[in-house]
Amino acid sequence: MLVLVTGLVLFLGVHFLRVIPGARPALQARLGEGPYKLAYTAISLIGFALIIYGKILAHPSIAVWAPPAWSRHVAFAAVPLGLILIVSAYAPGHIRRWVRHPMLAGVVLWSGAHLLANGELAAMLLFGGFFVWSSITFVSAWMRETPPPVVKGWGGDLTAIVLGVLAALVLINTHMYLFGVAIIG
Repeated sequence: MLVLVTGLVLFLGVHFLRVIPGARPALQARLGEGPYKLAYTAISLIGFALIIYGKILAHPSIAVWAPPAWSRHVAFAAVPLGLILIVSAYAPGHIRRWVRHPMLAGVVLWSGAHLLANGELAAMLLFGGFFVWSSITFVSAWMRETPPPVVKGWGGDLTAIVLGVLAALVLINTHMYLFGVAIIG
């Protein structure tokens, strides 16, 4: 469990810099832009690798609670919406304008749905960590930044919806092979 927690601290910690006023610019000024980006990327990748390895090591994990059956249905509905939001972060459109930070909102939905549907300690640490980070960062970003400019047309939104649904279908069919948990069947 220590490996998983270390990975979460590294990955989410470096991504939390945006929330701390002045932390990112101060580090960029102190290290220089290039070394800052290199350190940020290296810490993120190391943290991500430790999260994956730590989650593998934690299997089987300690059961903390038995999630109700309906929580899987909530996750089945919420995760595709989260994926659409995540894709819309890269597709200029109305979704991005309305939500402002669709990547963070998508991670809130993804992690919150998984947190609700999983009762094992390792899963609760993993999804709970991402849920807390994305919720705090979303609120912080929403309060300090203005919405993106108005976009004409619905092409970006349609692209986000189609790609988000396709990603959800791929994950539904590969979730068992990738993560050892069957979504359907």
